[in-house]
Amino acid sequence: MGIPVNPVLVDIYRGDSVESFHRGAVVAINVDGDVVFQLGDIDAPVFPRSALKPVQAIPLLESGAAEHFSLSQQELALACASHNAEPAHQQVLAEWMTKVGLQSVQLECGPSLPTHRATAHQLLREGGTADKHMHNCSGKHTGMLTLASFLKISIEGYSDYGHETQQKWMQVLSDLCGTDVTQYPWDRDGCGLPALCMPLVEFATALVKFCNPQDQQPRRASAMQAILAAMQAHPDMVAGSDRCCTATMQANKNVVVKTGAEGVFAAIAPKSGIAIALKVDDGASRAAEATLGAVLRKLDIISAAEYSSLSHWFMRDVKNSQGIVVGRVAPSSVWD
Repeated sequence: MGIPVNPVLVDIYRGDSVESFHRGAVVAINVDGDVVFQLGDIDAPVFPRSALKPVQAIPLLESGAAEHFSLSQQELALACASHNAEPAHQQVLAEWMTKVGLQSVQLECGPSLPTHRATAHQLLREGGTADKHMHNCSGKHTGMLTLASFLKISIEGYSDYGHETQQKWMQVLSDLCGTDVTQYPWDRDGCGLPALCMPLVEFATALVKFCNPQDQQPRRASAMQAILAAMQAHPDMVAGSDRCCTATMQANKNVVVKTGAEGVFAAIAPKSGIAIALKVDDGASRAAEATLGAVLRKLDIISAAEYSSLSHWFMRDVKNSQGIVVGRVAPSSVWD
């Protein structure tokens, strides 16, 4: 038997003709653990990448570290972020690190320029250079440093697979999806932390636990509720200007979305009692965003008006160098 071929989720038009297309898989699970929607091979292993950050932040709160250091909602949202390193992100991070007594040199991610183009250009004009605190994952790293500081364990090497900070979130993920995730393949993520490879459906199984955290033990339930509340209250911290995650959460306060590299998205809709995980085979972010919009609308998590207001992300135009619209990115007929 051949390898299953995932369906085409998104078409790229030039004029009225399809020029390219993107295949992938998507799964939605309800609080009873039932698959309520699926396309493609949902059992295939994927790397959730940064879409896993809300889960990875749970030990920061569950341990008592967030309370001990009086972390704000903005700081908690930043712990779950793939941020642009705009001035607001840098300011919140600096205040957080000062609060805990940390310095950017202790971050074990690599140095980076802001992903927000205007901020990066301003930095370079002023003679600035790349730094670790401007890495899009610096909030997650600071959260893990904060946890290590609270637990009074070694800060150095916190990004290693065997370090206690990494093992703690892996234990949480194992609990939530009902599988020992330490048995799964892994390698280092772009920021240097361990990245696990797991079935898409198991990732969604873990995510849906955020919809009914009362089923967890009290400290974990409180942590999960606080993470969703922080992301909902400060979507600008989760990503930033001109980002799909932030725009979607600003348009609809009842859904939390988080992107991951290589065409991954996670969505948690507590009021609907549904969580979604998706992966675009070729890793294209334009297709992942269009797929996110399609499944949110298909499941009536966002309204037609909200979908339309987010068309820049979910059905974006294709423009040439003259600024002329020559095509569009659109969900394929598989969604009909």
